[in-house]
Amino acid sequence: AVVYEVKAAGNRVKVILSRTKPQLIQRLFEQEIPEIADGVIEIKAISREPGHRSKVAVSSLDQRVDCVGACVGVRGNRIKNITSELAGERIDIVRWTDDPETLIPSSLQPAEVEQVLLCDMIGRAIVLVKDDQLSQAIGKYGQNVRLASKLVGWDIEIMTAGELEEQIDRAVGAFMELEGMTDDLAQRLVEQGYLSYDDLSVVEPDALMEMGGMTAEQVDAIVEQADERALVAEKAADDAKKLKRETAMNEAAAAAKAAASPPPTAPLEQESAAVEETSEETVAGEGEASAANTGDEAAEASEPADATAAADA
Repeated sequence: AVVYEVKAAGNRVKVILSRTKPQLIQRLFEQEIPEIADGVIEIKAISREPGHRSKVAVSSLDQRVDCVGACVGVRGNRIKNITSELAGERIDIVRWTDDPETLIPSSLQPAEVEQVLLCDMIGRAIVLVKDDQLSQAIGKYGQNVRLASKLVGWDIEIMTAGELEEQIDRAVGAFMELEGMTDDLAQRLVEQGYLSYDDLSVVEPDALMEMGGMTAEQVDAIVEQADERALVAEKAADDAKKLKRETAMNEAAAAAKAAASPPPTAPLEQESAAVEETSEETVAGEGEASAANTGDEAAEASEPADATAAADA
């Protein structure tokens, strides 16, 4: 663990330890990798989801030293020691660069990136990948893209080229519904990464005035309309999620009820078994009656015979 905080608690000193903070990753790297402890390699950024996965961006002050190779070690010995200390937590080592168009694809590895579109005004990076790389770039439950966003400091959105075209067409059409919006301004907004009413509702008024050559009143009117429509869209999305959740719960309840109820064929089988049992009892009763009748007849037949024998005697 790493010492996270020290504070006074009455007459005592309270020391708080942590194994979930990114500082633990940094201390372990300094302990296991001499180049980091000596200052030859520098840790530039760390993003972490404790117990699952971490990303560490490193750079070398000496061009002769490979920062990534030094952190991995011979046959991965150094990084294995750190991973073992973290109970198997996966660690990705990324080569740091000041160029976002190079750093972002490296942070998303092992996924292959086709193109990075930077939207400086809102700090968004649109990353285009092929269809077969989409799930790998996003990661399980969005973990890969989430950690990459924290590491590089950009809001990364993963999509295919076809999805981007659809979003652009949909955004332009939606923006044109706003009173006072022009086609040229809608195209410029989309080029800057504004793809929804929610994005447009937080745009800087000065930037919008400059792009569209509008007055402050016109800009305020557009932003107000975008804000209202963003709230409507958010409510619709929440309602859709609620409906989906209720539908899933109803389906689960119906499935549980069906599993708890007896099979529909069970009563028929029981009735059939009862009929067969009754039939067997009837047959058995008839057999016993027949046997009794036969015995009575035999007895009656023997009585005359005995009387005849007695008379002869």
